[in-house]
Amino acid sequence: MKEHNLSPKDITKAVFYAPDARSHTTMARALGFDARAQVQEPMFGVLGNTGTAFAMMQLVAALEEAKPGERLLLANYGDGADVYLLRVEEGIDKIRDRRGIKKHLASKMMLSNYGKYLRYRNLIEWEQTPIPDQESSMNIMWRDEAALTRGHGHRCKVCGHIQFPPQRVCMWCQAKGQLKEVRISDKKGELFTFSLDERAVFALDLPNVLSIVNLEGGGRFYSQMTDRDPSQIKVGMPMELTFRKMHEGSGFHNYSWKCRPVRA
Repeated sequence: MKEHNLSPKDITKAVFYAPDARSHTTMARALGFDARAQVQEPMFGVLGNTGTAFAMMQLVAALEEAKPGERLLLANYGDGADVYLLRVEEGIDKIRDRRGIKKHLASKMMLSNYGKYLRYRNLIEWEQTPIPDQESSMNIMWRDEAALTRGHGHRCKVCGHIQFPPQRVCMWCQAKGQLKEVRISDKKGELFTFSLDERAVFALDLPNVLSIVNLEGGGRFYSQMTDRDPSQIKVGMPMELTFRKMHEGSGFHNYSWKCRPVRA
């Protein structure tokens, strides 16, 4: 702030990380900010401490309320520290309809009981069939990164059909080498069919729901369905893709794409 001839009163909203609410308030006061008026609400009560993602999530929340001309300060630390001064421009009004933090929180699905939370977090031992240690292949994660991480499929240049995961040969017209990479992770669709497995050994949230979704613009997506009420699942219901943690194995986390009913 000294470098840019600014004082705390020149900052509309300060966004920064802290491990808990008390530390966050203490930091705000030490920096000279009004903890209520000038500091982005950290939302520990509804989000908890999200770690690495915390500062950027708070920045998104701040931008949802920001007005053109306002000045934001974003600060974070880890192996060193970084501080950014941001000025809000007129374009902010064009992204108001994005889901962001506020709409995500409003559309969340509550767990039916505390036992599910304990199981998801591996905080309690359960009587169940022993699950073997999960394994991961860094070679496969690297080779299939387009599908697993970016959520990309292929569109055939000859017949126009979209396929996921990416293929070497078009499954419709058998054309070789005529496939263009396209993004499907931003597409919505309709549930074509699904199955409920009440005895799935490896599923944390029974019943395990396996789904096939017809995507808008073409293509089908097959995966587990998450964030769902099994009693409300119906063929034809609107669906969307969501990036989720699959499992841990071989020393790292595996993330990829699942489907879920469209959130409001």
